[in-house]
Amino acid sequence: MSFFQLFSHWFYIGAISFGGGAVVQFMIQERFIYRLRLLTEDEYTEIVGVGQITPGINILAYTILIGQRLAGWRGSLISVLGLVLPSAAITIALSSIYLLFSDVPAVQHALRTAFAAIFGISLITNWRNMKPILKKGKQVGGMSFILLLLVIIVTAFLYRFAGVSVVYLYGIGAAIGAIAYIRMGKRKA
Repeated sequence: MSFFQLFSHWFYIGAISFGGGAVVQFMIQERFIYRLRLLTEDEYTEIVGVGQITPGINILAYTILIGQRLAGWRGSLISVLGLVLPSAAITIALSSIYLLFSDVPAVQHALRTAFAAIFGISLITNWRNMKPILKKGKQVGGMSFILLLLVIIVTAFLYRFAGVSVVYLYGIGAAIGAIAYIRMGKRKA
């Protein structure tokens, strides 16, 4: 893939992926996994995992990692420029327009409905991110799969009801995964 093609793919995503991170992720999945077949679901899930533990805007981390995987460090740079240039220009333009019409009830109603659509896309995006992890858990064995489900449930509970920081939750999840890997490895040996 040429640098121009890589830039074009990211420019397209940056120009049409309205709705935030979930929609951008959906567009990345559609383009790089399902249409171009440049990444597998497993590779993308790994990229999301690494991107989730970095501070700041996760989508930038995904973009950098995908660009690097496809075309080295120059690919990372070109990918970020392709994603950010159109989205920044459109965001500035739409924000200016929104400030002019933000008090109009029809605009407020339209935004609430659009948010519902974005939520639907985010459900599909998150399912696509989770599917390879659950699939691997099932392949490894029943205990691994049960452990994954427990981590998901306990993490959601701790985050929602106990207000535990995501940094701690990522660390706890990683520690549980490492301990389980070591214990399962000993059983196999």
